[in-house]
Amino acid sequence: MNELLGYLLLNHSVPGFESPIRQVAMALTLIKGPRMDQWVQDMTTWLRGLDPLNDNVPRVWDYFTDEFEKKFMDSTKTQRSRQQLEKLCFRFPDVDQYIADFEDLANLSGYTVGNDETINLFLKGFENARDILAGILAPPVPVTYYAIKERAVSVTKS
Repeated sequence: MNELLGYLLLNHSVPGFESPIRQVAMALTLIKGPRMDQWVQDMTTWLRGLDPLNDNVPRVWDYFTDEFEKKFMDSTKTQRSRQQLEKLCFRFPDVDQYIADFEDLANLSGYTVGNDETINLFLKGFENARDILAGILAPPVPVTYYAIKERAVSVTKS
């Protein structure tokens, strides 16, 4: 799906590529495999039932991607990401890696990095490095995620 989205974006100004019906038709030609054949056939039947003039609206693509995600995407990804985030620990001196992993997992978990719960999860990852945690929380205590992240980098690299 990511490759297809990149291809469509690259060709967005090519006539015909802006058509949601054509975008779905192209996507269906790329989905292969015995476990997928019936779903592709069902989606093709649905697509052929659309009126190319009246039904060629963005909702066609949205419906297709919703159905694709329901059928083929990992339904437990969010829960597993949240569990990994709870267990994520900073390992000295890899603060940049910790931040990258934290932000990726927070995003996959559906969390906003600026809220209190997420900030607490970020700080929890430093429990095994109490000296660094103390430095992060030294006065004046940063209050935003970005200020805390900046302080974590500064304290770790000093």
